[in-house]
This record gives sequence, structure tokens and C-alpha cells, in this order.
Amino acid sequence: MLYYKSNVWFAARVRHNQEKSIKRKLEQLGVENYIPFRKEIRKRKDRTVEVWAPVIPNIVFIYTDFYTGMSIANDYGISITYLKSIDGKGLLVVPQKQMDSFKLICESNVDYTLSETFEKGDHVLVVDGCLKGIEGELIRADKKNCRMLVKLDGIATFKLVVDADMLSKTAN
Repeated sequence: MLYYKSNVWFAARVRHNQEKSIKRKLEQLGVENYIPFRKEIRKRKDRTVEVWAPVIPNIVFIYTDFYTGMSIANDYGISITYLKSIDGKGLLVVPQKQMDSFKLICESNVDYTLSETFEKGDHVLVVDGCLKGIEGELIRADKKNCRMLVKLDGIATFKLVVDADMLSKTAN
């Protein structure tokens, strides 16, 4: 298992509807974390309501070193379970570039959907607009719009629709 001495982004699972309380506890400990929320409209029996729901339910991203990350769960009793890497040999670490892209998508007003499966395609870079600098994988291209995927390895995949003239191919 790798022991990270410097800070990295770990992904951790939390119990259902506990994202906000875990975020508060982590902030009280001074641990940097990220849980994006988005406004959703939900229908109740007699009305519709707006709620702030996490973009990725039951997941919190924690920026810390390995030992501090372990003490969060063990010493402070915060109920989190770290996700394992795809090979199962260590904890899932989200690369900084992917985390920056994820934050930019969540904090912009761009429409997106989460997708868990994807097709292979060209590796592309957004060269213009509010999402400039995001790299992803092209899954479909029309004359006007392109559909691309931006991944958080082992966690989620975002599907975006971007104007074709805002994209550029990159080397994989």
C-alpha cells in the first residue's frame, strides 16, 4: 500500500444524506474537503420543492496526507470509508488535474449529466469558453456539437456537450 507523505485528494464514502454533517466535522478539524452540491427540483405529493443535493451522492473528497486521512476515521470517529483504487492495492487517489476539472465543471453553470459507462474515442481539450483547459474523451461529434466525457477515475464520469469549434485534439 502506498503511504502518501504529501497532500493528495482521497475519495471517501459516507452514509446516505450525511454529506453536509461530514463536511462540517472536517472543517472543524481544519481538513480541506470538497463536496459539490447542485440545485434539484423534486416533486412531493402536494408540491414541488428545490433542494441542494450532492453531485455525487455519498462521496466526499478529502485533501490530506495518508496519516491524517487515517486519523480522521480512526481517532476522530468520523464515519467515512475510503474508496480503494481500481487494482484494489491502495486507496483511490484523484489526480490534481482531474480534481481541478471536476471543480470547474461543478462551479460553472454548464449543463451536465453523470454517466458511469463510456466509449473509447479521441482525447480532446477545451480551448475556449468557461471550461477552457478541461481534457476529456470524445464520444460523439456532430457538425455543431461534440459530446465529451471528463472522468474522475473510479468514481464518476461527466458527459458534456461542447461546441465543436471549442475543442482541439490532444495526444493521449
